[in-house]
Amino acid sequence: MKKSGKIWLYALEVVIIIVIVIYLGITKVIPQYQQSIGSSEKLFSFKNYETSVEVNIASGPEFFLIINKNDEVTNIFIENKLASSIVNQDIEGKKIDKAIPEIFQKLIDSNQLDSQIINIINYKDSIVCKKIVSLVKTTLEKNSKTTQIIENTSTLQEKAKLLKIEETDDEQILWTLYLNSTNIIDSISKELDSNQLNIAKESASIYADNIYQKLITYMMNANVQEQDINNTVMPIQYIPGNNENTVYASSNSWYYIKNYKVYAEITIIGKENYTFCYMGSTMDKKEGIC
Repeated sequence: MKKSGKIWLYALEVVIIIVIVIYLGITKVIPQYQQSIGSSEKLFSFKNYETSVEVNIASGPEFFLIINKNDEVTNIFIENKLASSIVNQDIEGKKIDKAIPEIFQKLIDSNQLDSQIINIINYKDSIVCKKIVSLVKTTLEKNSKTTQIIENTSTLQEKAKLLKIEETDDEQILWTLYLNSTNIIDSISKELDSNQLNIAKESASIYADNIYQKLITYMMNANVQEQDINNTVMPIQYIPGNNENTVYASSNSWYYIKNYKVYAEITIIGKENYTFCYMGSTMDKKEGIC
């Protein structure tokens, strides 16, 4: 075989290898990576974008909802650390009629909607925004909240100017918001790791009680008589134990509901791992595993 023929053969082999690597990346690696991360950390795709709605709670959580043509919340870009209570809650991918009540119920259960003003900003589709406002009002009414809602309209370009983002293209602005959100989530994770080492036993007991009380609040608000230990509607690991939303139950904590009573094993990681068992009430609490 001539030298030029061998060169072309090697070049063809390289191209084939590159194609295989790209194919495996698209069909295997990326999907596996997406499954391994939290719902709020999944990659943003502009092709899913149809409209967006921003929620700003006075002195509270701020977040940006990305909605596709099927009225599904594909992404939640959080804009401050106070929105940590809705991070990685498997809300993304649900239609707005389910996602919005879940978001605001979690905010209520985290005591982040007491006597606050909620600003809801429409960035494109006014009809979708009106639906979201209606769903928010319904959730607030069910929880006897009299929070004021203020509706506004804006553009992504105005949002970019406000944040001093140089981009003017919709896609690039949204990518910047996505990257900002992932940075905030990373920062929250690092703070959780560093704070865990400084939790004393007495504080851990208080944090566990707070988490348990929020489970009771969830049970009463949702009128849950029975709930299996493997149910993922209200994951215990994502319920904050303090007002700063920096302390959470460990991943091996669990709870279930039986006959309107909450049974739980809550572990708080401090200088040591502190575990508390609740056999249906705070009066029936003991230290250690159940």
